[in-house]
Amino acid sequence: MLKLKRILEIKTELLCKGVNLDERFIDTYKSKGIPFKEGRKGGAGPLGGRYFTFDDNKTIVNVPLWHNNNETNFVLKNEKDGYFEIFDKSKNSVFANLKLVTYPNYYNMTETDGILMRKIALIHGLDCLATTIYQRCCYWENGSKCKFCGIELSLARGDTIEEKTSKQLIEVINAAKSEGKFKHLLLTTGTTSSIDKGVLKYINILKESKKEFPDIPIHVQIEAVENLEYINMLKEAGADTIGIHIEILDDSIRKVICPGKSKTSYEVYEKNWIHALEIFGKDQVDSFILTGFGETTEEFSNKLEEIIKLGVIPFITPVRPIPQSKFKVPICNPPKVLNIFKHAAKLMKKFNVNPLKNKAGCVRCGACSGITEAYRLIIGN
Repeated sequence: MLKLKRILEIKTELLCKGVNLDERFIDTYKSKGIPFKEGRKGGAGPLGGRYFTFDDNKTIVNVPLWHNNNETNFVLKNEKDGYFEIFDKSKNSVFANLKLVTYPNYYNMTETDGILMRKIALIHGLDCLATTIYQRCCYWENGSKCKFCGIELSLARGDTIEEKTSKQLIEVINAAKSEGKFKHLLLTTGTTSSIDKGVLKYINILKESKKEFPDIPIHVQIEAVENLEYINMLKEAGADTIGIHIEILDDSIRKVICPGKSKTSYEVYEKNWIHALEIFGKDQVDSFILTGFGETTEEFSNKLEEIIKLGVIPFITPVRPIPQSKFKVPICNPPKVLNIFKHAAKLMKKFNVNPLKNKAGCVRCGACSGITEAYRLIIGN
């Protein structure tokens, strides 16, 4: 079995580079009922790929898949007993053997309105049921969208529906539970032009989901709001954890990459985080932080320490491009990202912030970041 230090190194490389699909094996995969699709096609966040586990049956990684991407030296090859060989062309040797997390059966089922359940909610990682409850964003409408975001591409392609109801979601939850695929729920949404920025769309879904499944922890994700009462409303409706996502720490870069969202200042985010920690409690507040936009190490480290010192878990991810997007981002440097994960872990230990105690959502899933493994390494777990 691989040691945790090596697992973290491999995971970071795969998060940054992804793997190419070996064309010679595509038909073989399909004949075994294993579908693979290239890269990201959309989605509300900055990532997207297929989930694999390491041989510890504990660590999971979200791997981007490509066709002929010259930036990666890794190729997905042979499969045996569910484990796939990741081959390193630069070293002419096997880099890793990872087990594919298969799609659940409910993806091919329909709910009572005749809509495919996979268009309502998907399994992220091993056991996180996730859905974007509203698949539009006001920043797309006014031309100031985040450049890494593909929230409306999924809708345009017909992979999802514009807005989900609590009734639809509860049906999918029941289906996922029946397969043993579901232990926590993640809800996200596009930002609306209203003063609540989309918070109010969560309330009924939270109440109904919590009423039906009181023991299932629920995570919500929002843009920082001016009126902190909206955060209270989310907690009162049933949310257990919250992500208030600043996305990028360097303000000058943030203004370029997130022209609409950057109008909400860092100071407003700080007020939101502090209040959310009071309401949701210790280790239950996080923020997505992307790296790979050319930010300086010093600026990144200083801001990162500020956020962790408040008590916020930094969910750090290397940014992942969308193949059909005109916006191109540089391939993240794995050693640099690995150092960021380790630095964040040291800061979390220093300021008594524990991602392992987070109840629901991206932090608990952990597939898209190496912060959990880095933290485990630091504390010797």
